[in-house]
Amino acid sequence: MSTPAPDRFPNGAETWPISHDLAALRDLVHRHGQRAGLASQRGDDLALAVNEAVTNVLDHAGGRGWVRFRVDDGFLTVDVVDRAGRLGPEARPDERPPAGPHGYGLWVMHHLCDEVVITRGSGTSQVRLRMKRARANGRPARHLSEATRPPSP
Repeated sequence: MSTPAPDRFPNGAETWPISHDLAALRDLVHRHGQRAGLASQRGDDLALAVNEAVTNVLDHAGGRGWVRFRVDDGFLTVDVVDRAGRLGPEARPDERPPAGPHGYGLWVMHHLCDEVVITRGSGTSQVRLRMKRARANGRPARHLSEATRPPSP
C-alpha cells in the first residue's frame, strides 16, 4: 500500500485524499478503529461504511475528495467529503431500497454506524460517520447483526 502521509490538524484529526485503493482505505479505517478502542466487529462495520461512502464519491462525485478521522466525545468520527456537492441531507434512506445493483450504500451506512449525518456546503458534500467507542456501562455499542436482527418477542 502506498498511502500518502496524512494532513494533521491541531485537534488530532488526520486527513487522506480519496483514492481507488479501497483495500488500503479499509486497512486505514481498521487501524484508526483499533487506536480508538473499537471492538473488532465495530471496526469491520466502520470499514464497510467508509468503503461505501468513498465508493459513492468515486462513482458519483468525480472521485475528488478526502477522508478525515478524529476521536472526540467518546466517538470515532470519519468524514468523507467530496468536491462535487451533489449529495444532500435529503438522501437519507428510511427504508431498504428496492432490489437492484445499486442504491444500498447510504442505507447500509445508516445501519452500520451509530450516527450518519449528510451535509452539503459550497461545492462539497460530507458524509459524517460516527461510532461510539463504548457505552457508559463499558460494553461495546451495537454491531450490525444486532441492528438488523428482528426484535425479540
